[in-house]
Amino acid sequence: MPTDVSTTLNAIKDLQEHTCTAGADGSWSFTGNLVNTSDKAKIYTVAVAVTVGAAVQGHTLITETVPAGKSAEVSAKNFAKTTGSTGQCEPVVSAKDAS
Repeated sequence: MPTDVSTTLNAIKDLQEHTCTAGADGSWSFTGNLVNTSDKAKIYTVAVAVTVGAAVQGHTLITETVPAGKSAEVSAKNFAKTTGSTGQCEPVVSAKDAS
């Protein structure tokens, strides 16, 4: 059994200044800044998906370890493709203590 591993399944508050946009050719890119305000290093997982209606057009998974009190930029380029800029893009963030 793991000993005292803290996991936060909804850590979206730690993802700041994030954008997810499509270029003129319909290629989607994501950028954001993970901010760890805790006193422990955290391993963040950022899942980003682009959907049109119920259909997923592309997705990416970013894993980043951020030391206590620090921040880290994260990005994914051209991870999804749609017709023009049609679509919706939402990140989901989880965090757990780094061992």
